[in-house]
Amino acid sequence: MSKKVLLVGLEYSGPKIIDVEIETLGLCRPEVDEDRAAYALYEYDLIIINPQSYSHFIFGSAGEHSDSSSELYDLKRENNSYDLDTVFDYSDRSEEMKAALKNGCRVIWLLAEEKREQFFGYRKVWISYLNKTVEKLVENNDVYTKKSRRVSITESGNKLTPYFEQVAKDGWRICIDTPLGINKCLAQTPEGYDLGLEIELGGNVGWLLTPPRSNEAITALVHCALDLNEDDVIHHKYDGIFLSHTSEDKPFVRRLKSDLERHGVTKVWLDEAEIQIGDSLIKKIDEGLKMTKYIGVILSPRSIKSKWVEKELDIAMNREIGSGEVVVLPLVMEECELPSFLEGKLYADFYSHEKYEDSLQKLLRRLRK
Repeated sequence: MSKKVLLVGLEYSGPKIIDVEIETLGLCRPEVDEDRAAYALYEYDLIIINPQSYSHFIFGSAGEHSDSSSELYDLKRENNSYDLDTVFDYSDRSEEMKAALKNGCRVIWLLAEEKREQFFGYRKVWISYLNKTVEKLVENNDVYTKKSRRVSITESGNKLTPYFEQVAKDGWRICIDTPLGINKCLAQTPEGYDLGLEIELGGNVGWLLTPPRSNEAITALVHCALDLNEDDVIHHKYDGIFLSHTSEDKPFVRRLKSDLERHGVTKVWLDEAEIQIGDSLIKKIDEGLKMTKYIGVILSPRSIKSKWVEKELDIAMNREIGSGEVVVLPLVMEECELPSFLEGKLYADFYSHEKYEDSLQKLLRRLRK
């Protein structure tokens, strides 16, 4: 199934991308302008919004009034149905945006100058972002217009490196000064202003970036954005897991713990991280089993002979039988003979490098709340 991309205020002129449909359309109501109106936003896999002017976001591209200081009045004079409140339904489109984010759509908002106009109350082009968190971010912080080619990409911005590298070649014009630590910085100016932010949106993530200034930058932006995956967009919440294992399998277990935490699992119980000198081993393990919903049993030729693993597995199976819910998750790190009472369970197969990532994703899906 092909991916669908909506560009609002941008034109893509790069090479055709296999299995990707790219449309340049606006956020106007379809009953006002059917040909230039975007479909419901939740139909798209990627949305990039570039509000250089009101015409850019209403109709998808620049119009004859885009450079006017009275653009909204000029649009209304051209066609009475182009009145902002008639042509653009903020409430409906913002609900579509919520649904799009919830469905895992990648949404990128491009920085723009304020362009505030007194039109039956103050109007700003930032209403096109259709998200109050992003709108308040740009309204409550200083947006600067500058002229520079200096870009410092942070580790968090690695997935957008080709875009920021092209921005550096072309030179950038807009940046924003936001407080440290509130959102994840992707790229900065030498004085510490932001050229790219990853924004937490209550379980979802979106991106606010300095806009492209060349066709090459637009192409790089679209390609980078398409490479972002569901885990980059949706911050899932996970139940905790107790990793039952034998000490001889520690290297694998430490790696698995690290990978689970990297994907957002906050409660991964591992004895060496939880048990301190002087603690009662049995008491601490019992606490760990009570604190987590699942028990992941690391199975190997060594662990199936371990008395500790056997004891933890007995407790876990009793909990599973008592609750009637899945509790025990067999995680096979090396081929071995499964205990008879686990033979009917589907297990995650971690024995090869090729299967590791796929099994990790399956485990994450099971842990999702």
